Amino acid sequence: MTMNLEKQLLEIKGGRNFRELGGYKTKDGRTIKKHKLLRTANLASLNEDDLQFLHDYGVKYIVDFRSQAEVDHEPDRVPEGATYDFDPVFSEDLTDSSKGIDEILSEKEEDPKAGYKHMFIAYDDMIKSETAQKAYRKFFDLLLANDVDGRSVIFHCTAGKDRTGFAALLALSALGVPLESIKEDYLFTNAATTDFVHDFLQKAKEDGANETNLSILHDLQTVYPEYFDHVIDTLNKNYGGVENYLNDMMNLTDDEISKLRKIYLN
Repeated sequence: MTMNLEKQLLEIKGGRNFRELGGYKTKDGRTIKKHKLLRTANLASLNEDDLQFLHDYGVKYIVDFRSQAEVDHEPDRVPEGATYDFDPVFSEDLTDSSKGIDEILSEKEEDPKAGYKHMFIAYDDMIKSETAQKAYRKFFDLLLANDVDGRSVIFHCTAGKDRTGFAALLALSALGVPLESIKEDYLFTNAATTDFVHDFLQKAKEDGANETNLSILHDLQTVYPEYFDHVIDTLNKNYGGVENYLNDMMNLTDDEISKLRKIYLN
């Protein structure tokens, strides 16, 4: 990818990791349209200017991959005229994959790599669990419904990096974006959230977090190339690759993929 990914960032003041996916090139030389597909963190802290910006930007659909507990704690602020769809990826029972930061730290974990290791469990759940597969199929249904030019879908979780990152991988793959570009987009979270992560860790340190906890928190708030590579390896080994996963587990037909490309590509 030769694009300057800083240009993908939206001018949102009350949120983080708000990014336009328009402009990315496909393998056959086409380009994703602007004002159609946005990946973000949650919308709980948006101010009035942010809401107006997103309304003017054409946001029509909000797809929220968070759990009910996350939504209750920080409900989205939805721009006027947009519809909100609750689409949780993780099941509501506290499985290893759906544990939040508080649950992990409350276990008095002494392994500084516990956060890093937890993410592999979480990604396995996103790929393999029936709950997650149903959520991502619903996401595609909403993408297919977004067939008016200039109208955008926002899809997000809490930080906009993991559940959102896998959704971006699936959507961009369906549109024909090459894997190396998708990986760059995935890793751009670290650049997009540098200030947030620094402030988050600083506050945790001031609140008494030890070095082990700070390491865990860092790995839960950032992304690593190894996370992405694990996802691709899992898809290849268990499903025969991303395209087969889209066909067999997302049940995307050739007609639906063609429709997605008609909607989202120039």
